[in-house]
Amino acid sequence: MKNLLPLAATFAFVLPPAQAQDQATSLCAATQKAAVVVRATVVAATDPSPLWHRLQLHGDELLHGTIDADFTLVEPAGACCGRSLFALEIGERCLLMLEWRGPALHVFGGSRGVLPDDPAIVAHVRALLAATDDAQRAALLAASLTAAQPRIADDAACALAALPQLALSAAGRAAVVSALHGDVLRGATRAAPLVDVVVRLHDATMLDAVLPTYLGTARADQAALLRRGLSRCDAPLVIDRMMLAVDGSETKQVRAAQLLATLPPDQARVGMQQMLARTTNPRVLFHLAEGMLAIGVPGQAVAAQMPASMQLPVLRLAQQRHDRAKTFRSIDPLRR
Repeated sequence: MKNLLPLAATFAFVLPPAQAQDQATSLCAATQKAAVVVRATVVAATDPSPLWHRLQLHGDELLHGTIDADFTLVEPAGACCGRSLFALEIGERCLLMLEWRGPALHVFGGSRGVLPDDPAIVAHVRALLAATDDAQRAALLAASLTAAQPRIADDAACALAALPQLALSAAGRAAVVSALHGDVLRGATRAAPLVDVVVRLHDATMLDAVLPTYLGTARADQAALLRRGLSRCDAPLVIDRMMLAVDGSETKQVRAAQLLATLPPDQARVGMQQMLARTTNPRVLFHLAEGMLAIGVPGQAVAAQMPASMQLPVLRLAQQRHDRAKTFRSIDPLRR
């Protein structure tokens, strides 16, 4: 063991820890930051000790940067978080994003910098490398939301939301809305970055398309995800467009009341008053009453806008919910 310590110290010197933000790097960002992008084949594993894993690779096709035809990558041994080479086998082909750290090459972005040599992924990376500005990247990413390869479609959604300059054509915006609607129906987590794209674009046409998706969502978690995004949009515009989309459905009216409760108090009060005037559904009235109490509207004022037969029971329950001690935010006390 003593003989291995100097060797370990030497490799530790040339293997500084990867920056945390690189571990979540999208393909779009990696193609802009990586020094080398190469398709390669694993030739041999020549581990210098049980503490280190070393692979010899042959570059089959260089897509970006400069590198020798044969090169070596080294990382600490073990199959754990932050490792990227342990799963590669001799003879396997892969697509690598690499960076220089001192005199040595290392995988850029941790395990996200090692990709399968899949034709669709390679073609996507080529297109990203060819894009010269955020406008071209945004158009490519929007078109990639429907890719059959999940690694491309999921990555495109995250990358699109993170672009410094986000500009999309009408076709690109329609692609975002369509993908978001499909993801909400499937309960996919990819909906989260797409909601951010909608919020960033401040587009009334996109809002008109997203609001019906929100109002008709059956799953509470997907509705909450959309609600958090819509609450960051222009409140008067949200209220105006939502009132046009709400019909007599109880579910849609409840979703509308829940969204109104997340908006700034002045705008929320106006929207809730509009809804109180157009519904007699007890469940909807309860959510509206609870929301109005939460923004400081007196109980008497809330009751005055309800049908007389509903005032006492609805307001009493809403007041009880309003006065109840707050619970840990991840626990729903009403869920059985």
